[in-house]
Amino acid sequence: MTNLPVHINTHHLQISDALREFVRKKIAPVNQFASDALAAEIVLRRHGGAKRRFSASARIALPGRDVYGRAVHVDLYVAICRLMKRLARLLRKRKTRLGRTLDRRTPTYSPHPCLRKRIEKDLGFTAPTSERPFRRRGEMQEIRVFPFRRRAVPLPVLAR
Repeated sequence: MTNLPVHINTHHLQISDALREFVRKKIAPVNQFASDALAAEIVLRRHGGAKRRFSASARIALPGRDVYGRAVHVDLYVAICRLMKRLARLLRKRKTRLGRTLDRRTPTYSPHPCLRKRIEKDLGFTAPTSERPFRRRGEMQEIRVFPFRRRAVPLPVLAR
């Protein structure tokens, strides 16, 4: 998608054309990390009180979970820049996760056992799974792929 629909709302602020163009210019690189983004909703607020602060929050609508970010600063333009950095980081993490799940699904080498052993021998890969040393249960490391899914990964075997 080349043209991402951007909705800008303000609370206790007057939005100028320059501010609107600044926000659109800053949100444009989102397509780099999320080409499947559906829309962007940005809220700019001015907080009253003893300290005059501005906050910028955004929600990027994506297939699946949406990405949400928020930043607060004394200067509105700085708050917008910090928000976009945070969104870029979250979208990079999302893209990396999606890439890893796709990599696990695709086979890396031929399923034929004779050919697989020859490739592993020629390229210097580790021994096939049947010849690997037995690992006890305590030697597994738990990682989180997604917040709701856990997976046990064997720790690397150190040569002695």
